[in-house]
Amino acid sequence: MAVDKFPALVEMGFEDPSEIERYTTRIEGDVDILKVYHRRHQGEWMTKSKKFKFKRLHKKLRVNEGLTAYRDTTESSPFFLKAVTELDTLVAGDRTAKAKKEDILEELDHLNKVVSRKIEDLKRQIEEL
Repeated sequence: MAVDKFPALVEMGFEDPSEIERYTTRIEGDVDILKVYHRRHQGEWMTKSKKFKFKRLHKKLRVNEGLTAYRDTTESSPFFLKAVTELDTLVAGDRTAKAKKEDILEELDHLNKVVSRKIEDLKRQIEEL
């Protein structure tokens, strides 16, 4: 995989972006938190991850076409948005049709188990009446 496709990730310290499996984002106060998970290799117990914090930008927005005062607001930093965009393209490339098919089959199997248990429970309740 070409490293030059992901300059923000390389700048964040990822030597091989293809090792990234997934990521999560959240906001805590005025900080965006990005947590990136690596692929687990054979023999490893835990998934390795890295956490990054990005300070949110503070801005004042004019409210109600300037008839009232300005309102303080925050927005994500451009570098954070660039990193998330690169992660989206990286992670989306891994989601092949085969992986989607496996996920759907797994959900179907789970649904089948839930419905079977519910039917057994309803039958038991009928017998108790």
